[in-house]
Amino acid sequence: MTSSAPESRQPTPAAGRLIGADGQVPLILAVDDDPINLFATAEKLRQEGASVRTANSGKLALQYAALAPLPDLILLDIMMPEMDGHAVLGELRRNPATREIPVIFLTGLEDQAEEERGLAEGASDYVTKPIKYTVLMARVRAQLQLHWALRQLASQKEWLAQEVVRRTREKLQLETRLGLALESSGFGIWEYEHQGDHAAGQVRWHEGLCQMFGYAAGPATPAAYRALVHPEDAPAFERQLTDQAGERDQICLSEFRLRHQNGTWHWVEARSRVVQRGTDGERLLTVGTLIDINERKLAEAEHRLASVVFSGVNDGICVTDLEGNILLTNDSFSHVTGYSQEEVLGQNPRLLKSGVHGPHFYQDLWQKIHRYGNWQGEITNRRKDGALVSEWLSISSVRDESDNVTHYVGVFSDLSERKAAAERIQYLSSYDTLTDLPNRRLFSDRLDQALSNARRFERGTAVILVDLDRFRFINDTFGPPIGDEVLVEVARRLALQVRDGDTVGRRAGNEFGFVMANLGHERDALALAQRLQEALSVPFSVGGQAVVITASIGISVFPKNGDAGEALLKCADAALLSAKQAGRNTFRFYSPEMNADAARRLGLESALRNALANNELAVYYQPQMSLESGHMIGMEALLRWQSPQFGPVAPDEFIPLAEETGLIIPIGEWVLRTACRQVKVWLDLGLLPLRIAVNLSPRQFRHANLVSLIAGVLADTGLPAGALELEITESSFIDDIDEAVTTCRKLKTLGIKLSLDDFGTGYSSLAYVSRFPFDKLKIDQSFVRDIIENPVNAAIATAAIVMARSLNLSVLAEGVETEAQASFLRSRRCDAMQGFLFSRPLAAEDFAPLLRGNQKLEISESPREGVQTLLLVDDEPNILHALSRLLRREGYAILTASSTTEAFELLAKHPIQVVISDQRMPEMLGTEFFGRVRQLYPETMRILLTGYTDLEAVASAINQGGVYKFITKPWDDDQLRDLIREAFRLAKQSSYFLEPEKS
Repeated sequence: MTSSAPESRQPTPAAGRLIGADGQVPLILAVDDDPINLFATAEKLRQEGASVRTANSGKLALQYAALAPLPDLILLDIMMPEMDGHAVLGELRRNPATREIPVIFLTGLEDQAEEERGLAEGASDYVTKPIKYTVLMARVRAQLQLHWALRQLASQKEWLAQEVVRRTREKLQLETRLGLALESSGFGIWEYEHQGDHAAGQVRWHEGLCQMFGYAAGPATPAAYRALVHPEDAPAFERQLTDQAGERDQICLSEFRLRHQNGTWHWVEARSRVVQRGTDGERLLTVGTLIDINERKLAEAEHRLASVVFSGVNDGICVTDLEGNILLTNDSFSHVTGYSQEEVLGQNPRLLKSGVHGPHFYQDLWQKIHRYGNWQGEITNRRKDGALVSEWLSISSVRDESDNVTHYVGVFSDLSERKAAAERIQYLSSYDTLTDLPNRRLFSDRLDQALSNARRFERGTAVILVDLDRFRFINDTFGPPIGDEVLVEVARRLALQVRDGDTVGRRAGNEFGFVMANLGHERDALALAQRLQEALSVPFSVGGQAVVITASIGISVFPKNGDAGEALLKCADAALLSAKQAGRNTFRFYSPEMNADAARRLGLESALRNALANNELAVYYQPQMSLESGHMIGMEALLRWQSPQFGPVAPDEFIPLAEETGLIIPIGEWVLRTACRQVKVWLDLGLLPLRIAVNLSPRQFRHANLVSLIAGVLADTGLPAGALELEITESSFIDDIDEAVTTCRKLKTLGIKLSLDDFGTGYSSLAYVSRFPFDKLKIDQSFVRDIIENPVNAAIATAAIVMARSLNLSVLAEGVETEAQASFLRSRRCDAMQGFLFSRPLAAEDFAPLLRGNQKLEISESPREGVQTLLLVDDEPNILHALSRLLRREGYAILTASSTTEAFELLAKHPIQVVISDQRMPEMLGTEFFGRVRQLYPETMRILLTGYTDLEAVASAINQGGVYKFITKPWDDDQLRDLIREAFRLAKQSSYFLEPEKS
């Protein structure tokens, strides 16, 4: 938990939108017992320009609230131990010094009765957790403005009675909240403080209204306000200031045009009402709102215009304003261009520009329109789908009564039928007439385009040539017409295998080609080659007979086999020839190494088909341990394959292969049955009642009979449903969220547990995770591997834990191998772990002794409360010895590390308040080390030992907040001791180690 000493009101470099109109920096007291929430809220307030005090308890909050200068606002958490927010608020209101400070309650309970209670006790506002900081900042800004306004009003209106002030404040509070809601709905708010006649007084625009019209600040006087109004609308505006319709405090409504900062006029609808009167009934304060109704006014004008222009016209019509922005189109326009009216409104007609005409064409067009008022001629535009369309276009300018051009109207007719014959000729020159696939020429062009994109985005590209084996036999036996039918069917099957962005073409009589763009890995080309052979292996119906057609395939890859399209085609041709020489009905890569990979993949697939029948598969078990108690809470079933031909095969190699081939269905069922049967045996022996976690692959999860299969396995093995946990990865349900949610809910009705596996490696989203009935979230080992020294992965893992706890999910971290990792995760309130720190995956016979012995995970003892711990980091032993000897009598618990790696481990294991590090470390500079420490442990004070030559880097680190203080070598002993004492004092002041965090 953290808190900090009072801060001054001096503006910071991050000063922003919370600063008052006179440059006043607000002082805000943030109170929360949760250090993460307190830190995040304080940082956000500072970014907005506020000066912040923080307190982690109610008692400390009361002390800081009474310190001078008094806070302008207090953000107060309700749910706190010892003294909750209601008790704190009561003490604040009983203290005359703090009675008038506005308080915003923060709570995780979304309860209307709780909110009413807080407001009744004197809270100014009420915000629920998790906090949306845009909402919080808006509420803070409103309360600050209200607080400052009331303070200024009190100084200017001292002659008013206390009862009037109290009622005015209550009224202004209500109106301020209403104003905030109005501004968020598009309304801008203004106020007019009357002084005598309507020519005097003060005007104030709220921030939302200034932003609406692009001004940094609104007009300060009625005259300045009046100067922004269109001269023709002055009478309507005057009604707002004089409030002629509001003599009985009724709402005054009018419409007028207001000038935007960019010079344009905007129609607005104005509403105002007198909200405060003096003792003699004279108007003191008028509050009003403005809403931009420009679009409504334009729509009314457009409707009148359309009723005239569209009458009796069948061709496409496009109406624009003077700047060329499209105002109206008709149905014929949409039919020809493919754009709906909604898609083009506000756009410029240049979105139809085809690129066929050069700049001189359009310059000549507009010169004639400006000179003669119209232009007509043939033009080529581009439809929404990219197709070119020829039109006969007539453009005319529309003038008003003063002969000023106000609009342009374009009327066009489609000339596409005239162009159809020419397009057909163009098509025949680029496409094969039999199969409608790109011909050799277009295929080469597509290949060149793919290579250009590949070079630009540093991706791969594969060229795959497919030659039908013994196709001449079909032509000779059944005749060319039947051969053509076969080619058409081959083209159809091949086209089904390509992705968006890929190209399949016919290069010659019975030779087809593929351009596989955006190639992520060379094995993707291998998988496509296999799919092509499988697609062609289905018998063809030829002359009433079933005929099997095979194909030889050659593959080349950019940039490995060439940089140009012609070179890649030659390599693919050479590979194709090699495939034919190898006996046909096979494929070859141009690279010998890729041939070896292809042979291994095919061999693995063949061996995997028989692995289950040959008893080559085994289920291993890895314990899952509680990070709080150290007890075993479950185990995960892991599949292993010992192949007689290939030896031990890694799961990440054969499981994707099983998923792709569909073998994962029978293998997955075998794993599930084996694991459930084994755990039932252990339960019957009276061993620990643990839960077994079994992975479901994406294909298993999407299988139609999954729920009935799980129910059958539980019934057959006798395992209680509560002892089974199914682990599901994000890739299993990303394609169809709704169907996946339904499946998970059906599984939950069986009584089993569900966990989200490998969280963070896919497209994790709180929006969809919250819809699933998960019980557990597993953090992937890729985030755990360097969690103690990588601030990014540490932040991701921490955020995942916080999110899971907000959803009432338990959290388990995978791949925990060191005590430092376990300590770090424990400090972040991670529930459990699995990994080599406790045990590798074990066969059933080796796992049973763990259960019988009830072995525990060693949990390091919690540090003594209040111990001052100092970490010394230096790669020179004599320096560490000298520093330890110097500081031994100071009473510190001293830890030493000779490398930053060792230092990160110690930081993860121990609560360390002060770190002293040498700048010249072999693994990384001290400034870089402290930069990471600051992100991982922001409360730790960091002192750097450095030479004079490092001062520039040190200064940069201090400016960025990475280093608290630095001291040069050789150091002064007294100076160093004083500096360390000051660092511990500041650490203690932040309450870093005053009290262990409560769950």
